[in-house]
Amino acid sequence: MASVVISSPGPLPSTPARTELRLVGLRWWEHSIRVVLFSLPFLGFALMTQQLGFATNAHAHVTAKALLALDRLRLEVIGFLYPPLPFLLILPWPRLVTPALLGSMAAGATTWLLWYDLERTGLPRLWRALTLAAVVAVPSMLFLATQAFPDMLTLHLLVVAWHYYWNFVRYRHTFSGFVAGLVLGLAFYANFYSLLFALALASLVPLFRRIEKEEAGPREGWAAASQILVTAFPALWAVASWSYVNWVFTGSPFTYIAEPVAAVVDPVRWTMPWSARWSWLPEFGRELLSQPLLLAAFVLNARYFPRRVVPLAVLTVLPAIARFLGLAFSLPLVVGSYAVLAILALPERIPRWLGSVLVILALAQGIAGTSLVQEAGESREWLQVVTTGRTRPIDQREAELARLLREAPARSVLADDRSAYRIVARTGTAHPFLLPADRSFDAALDEPGRFVHYILVTTTPSDRDLVSERFAASPPPGFVVDGRIGDWTLYRQNEAASLFVRS
Repeated sequence: MASVVISSPGPLPSTPARTELRLVGLRWWEHSIRVVLFSLPFLGFALMTQQLGFATNAHAHVTAKALLALDRLRLEVIGFLYPPLPFLLILPWPRLVTPALLGSMAAGATTWLLWYDLERTGLPRLWRALTLAAVVAVPSMLFLATQAFPDMLTLHLLVVAWHYYWNFVRYRHTFSGFVAGLVLGLAFYANFYSLLFALALASLVPLFRRIEKEEAGPREGWAAASQILVTAFPALWAVASWSYVNWVFTGSPFTYIAEPVAAVVDPVRWTMPWSARWSWLPEFGRELLSQPLLLAAFVLNARYFPRRVVPLAVLTVLPAIARFLGLAFSLPLVVGSYAVLAILALPERIPRWLGSVLVILALAQGIAGTSLVQEAGESREWLQVVTTGRTRPIDQREAELARLLREAPARSVLADDRSAYRIVARTGTAHPFLLPADRSFDAALDEPGRFVHYILVTTTPSDRDLVSERFAASPPPGFVVDGRIGDWTLYRQNEAASLFVRS
């Protein structure tokens, strides 16, 4: 995904440690070429993982909703899926591989911006290349790139916003300020965490304005206020707009937060009492201490630019604040955020002898990050799949069931995609399914024999799976068990053809 760039205000200085406006010196198509080149390793890895059949819940969920909207030709059938931006991006070609490919492009674009940014340090090319490789060619970043498109997209948008924000507060580049604000507003539609990032950057404006300027002029207060507004307003407007739309159509402005499948809150952390949340602080501290490159960035800034330490500290604690509030924030995203922040926080004009030290610290951080992501469920399973080269039994069973259901007539399979979204996504089409978004779903639930030939239920339903809640114990009158695969059972009407026998 190529990032927006600004045109250079003048000739670039000859010194290798650039201190002028960021994201300059190249036209948009030159940036695009480099994005593609940096994306190639991630794209290859995504295709390899796809061949192994692994799919995360996030990718399956957004793909299933896109398939439903495309088949019904009605965008409103997705309900109030959050985050909406990843869904809209994969809507033109909704397949399980699509979010993996788009995530790889976002990872390539982020890697290119980090490489471009590392030129400010003045370090030799070899040390910069090894440092960057130790940051991006690690399991945490590879997981984000290939299996967590919404998170990777968010990380990319925040990196873009940071570059323009820096131009705005340090160099008074007004256009960059508007771009930074708009990108932060757009990032809200990819991850709720970006709202905290926007508010943090807005609150840091007065500090950044004084990094290069010790004394405030008589108009400094109004200038800082305008920069705060430009930075925070688009994100706040995005929140208000999405909440208003939810309120108009559902009666609650926070439907997208309360929805069980929404990727906004962590269902475990969100319900924990506030007094019990303080016990998480040692865990957050351990994660931070596992980031030696980021800690080195703190030390270097304290040595060369002491007034940057406070803003850097604020940005560093954002992942902990988000999880303390109960927001959804995966461990791979935590590790990826720390790694990206470590690169962006490296100051200009680093002594050349520090290059090898930074490489060692980056390698140590990559190893520590790998141990952290092994503690998370999906990323641990993904790492096991890619290292062993063996497909999980659950993926095999889902693929087999999807192959059977693909042959069913249109709207003939009653299912609830709150549980069956992975099956819908693997089927590659929503055509055979009658789902809660369809107008006849409630009637089919009461009288399935009049509307459908098959009923799909599971013994492990998700919350509010109306089909499995009603029929998981036994088939309704006029239906018999057609077959079982794993936790899934397919009922068929007595007169209907068996999908299992046909296979």
